[in-house]
Amino acid sequence: MVLSNSLFLPHSVSIKKCIIMAKKNGNASKKDNELMEEPVLTKTYLTDEELEHFRLLLLKRREEVLRDLDILRSSLSDENVEDSINSNYSMHMADHGTDTMDREQRFMFIARDEKYIGYIDQALDRIRNKVYGICIKSGKPIPKKRLEAVPHTSVRIEFKQGKK
Repeated sequence: MVLSNSLFLPHSVSIKKCIIMAKKNGNASKKDNELMEEPVLTKTYLTDEELEHFRLLLLKRREEVLRDLDILRSSLSDENVEDSINSNYSMHMADHGTDTMDREQRFMFIARDEKYIGYIDQALDRIRNKVYGICIKSGKPIPKKRLEAVPHTSVRIEFKQGKK
């Protein structure tokens, strides 16, 4: 019986209460038992060395993204200079459409990278505040394996996948 995937729980009944009731009845699944056994944390469970490892990893990724952003922004400014030079010449409509689509795509990449920088900065703040590695939705520890794969994450995989 996996209660965490139930869609129709009454508002007054929490998932934890349902799991406790299922345990009493002998209907709790292994996943339900694991949900009950994990502690809710207020401070990180990671050591200072591990926090430093993740801080350096995040700073490295931040530097890479900033470098990519500089390249994208400079390509846009180079294109603007080129457009002003070529403005006297006639341009085929299809070429103009392709150029417009490429420019919009670069703007999209810039916006995506800026958003990613924000996630990295939030993760660095969590490290400074000693709450890194704690799910902001459940208060439970985020597994180190997930933090290695996605160091800027603030939620456990269950919440990212929308199962809870």
